[in-house]
Amino acid sequence: MEALLIWSLKASGLLVILFLIYYLLFQNNTAFQLRRFLLISLLALCSVAPLLKIEVTDAEPKIVQQAYQIQQSIVKPISSEKEGPISPIEYKQADTSTQSTDWMAILIKVYLIGIGLSLAIFLLELIRVFVLSISAEKDYTLGKNIFRHAYVKSPFSFGKWIFIPKLTQYADPSWAIILRHELVHINQKHSLDLILVRLIQSIIWYNPIIYIFQKELKAIHEAQADEEVLEQFDFKTYASTLMNVSLSSQQVQITHSFAVISSLSKRLKLMKTHKTTIRKSISLLIIFLVPTITLVGWTSLYGQEGTQKVNGEISVEQVDYKIEDLMSVPVKAGIMRNLSKEHSLALEKLKAENPDKSIRFKYFEGNNFSKYFDSYEPGYKPIYIDELSAEQKLEIYELVKNDSASVNIDKDSNGKPIVTWRSYGETVPNLKELVLQSANYLMIYEATPSKLSNDVQILEVNQVDKVPEVVGGIENLAKAIALNIVIPEDLDRSKLPETVDFEFVVRGGNSISHLTLLTELKGSEKKNEPYYRLFGKVHNELKSKTQTIYPWKRGVKDGKEVLVRMKISIPTKYMM
Repeated sequence: MEALLIWSLKASGLLVILFLIYYLLFQNNTAFQLRRFLLISLLALCSVAPLLKIEVTDAEPKIVQQAYQIQQSIVKPISSEKEGPISPIEYKQADTSTQSTDWMAILIKVYLIGIGLSLAIFLLELIRVFVLSISAEKDYTLGKNIFRHAYVKSPFSFGKWIFIPKLTQYADPSWAIILRHELVHINQKHSLDLILVRLIQSIIWYNPIIYIFQKELKAIHEAQADEEVLEQFDFKTYASTLMNVSLSSQQVQITHSFAVISSLSKRLKLMKTHKTTIRKSISLLIIFLVPTITLVGWTSLYGQEGTQKVNGEISVEQVDYKIEDLMSVPVKAGIMRNLSKEHSLALEKLKAENPDKSIRFKYFEGNNFSKYFDSYEPGYKPIYIDELSAEQKLEIYELVKNDSASVNIDKDSNGKPIVTWRSYGETVPNLKELVLQSANYLMIYEATPSKLSNDVQILEVNQVDKVPEVVGGIENLAKAIALNIVIPEDLDRSKLPETVDFEFVVRGGNSISHLTLLTELKGSEKKNEPYYRLFGKVHNELKSKTQTIYPWKRGVKDGKEVLVRMKISIPTKYMM
């Protein structure tokens, strides 16, 4: 149990620091999916990091040795077990007395009691929801999993269930808004997030940050739901519905209430906030990753048990190699925030002509823009494309070279922190080569909604007005896949079916989902195993081709892009 307590202290300390950094950087960011991912990743990272072990040897840089010494100075007094020498620093401690052992025992007992109480409260909340679902009346006129209960004062959801007041009858427009809001929580599995947080909360119950963390995550869940509702309904109608249905407090903490007065003002304000640009979100993410990588590495040294005496000189290359790799990613992807003088003027004019639209730009290595013009890439509507001259590329390089890329934190002779920014030129050694290679063409485009109005309903081909299209046609895609498949010599070709059939859902661009093999073989599994392994290669080739070369144009129904289930037959006669 002492090991569990020490683990929780390490995880808590890391969570406090990383959450505060996250909050400072992202509190006003509207990239809610990114924020949700970061929070869940933080929770997982803080849970796993104390278990990681990085061996510190004589070959390690001096800065790593010093970091390890600091970690051991913290962990040594906490541990009650006697250990051998773990660093050049000598610790002088009094012999363990009965009194100190009693204090540790008391601390562990208090900690375990806290875990027990926290888990009990969590289980009671779950039981409360399940009792509501059992004792409630299902309202099939409103939907499949809609429950009416006298205890419920305002709509809320948990898992796949939606609970509403027993006697309240909502007008059709209001119910449509409520249903859409709660379905977002259900479809995005927000309840799983809350369950995960509550489990971790039960283990580090003494840490106040975990309660703020939970509140922040729920706020993001509501912001995601609000964002999707506002894609179908206007702000005034939605705000009015929220006000009419709101409650003074949440009925069950682990659920998602449609509207709580205490958070309503913040939600309405967030709805009217201008959307954060992708470029800004990426910049903040990069800044966030620097201390995160550093702290996780530091915590990993903290978990090491019994290493050797460490010496050595610091090597900048050894410390920064991950940073330079990280900083080169946006440059390779053509995501740079600098324009030549001519293109800056062009961008300003296009923005002035389209004040109500989100006008952005991106660099490309090649000149194949057909997928953007033909709607094979959701989210992009090209307005202007130009090939960069050699002079313009050099101008871009000079601008990117001096642009801020990462942050260094050092100390002066008095031990005070010194924060300095490093440019791309200082961080990425081959920056000029990357820029000249990646920035051959510039596309200024209107950023259009890439999300579907309904990303849950999957329609069949005969239910849509326009069937999804793949570049070059589905027959050519099937043939291209087959030509890349090599049939093993030990397989009997005569036993292969004429086609290997798959079913999948077109999400648009280079994205498909629900990829399922339809072809079945007669006979035993052992006998057919080599053939199914071949089908697995076909499966992987279909995914690879879609992700890299063959984008899909979405299906359309009633003028809106929709998810459509498609089938493809890969002819085995073309396989090598």
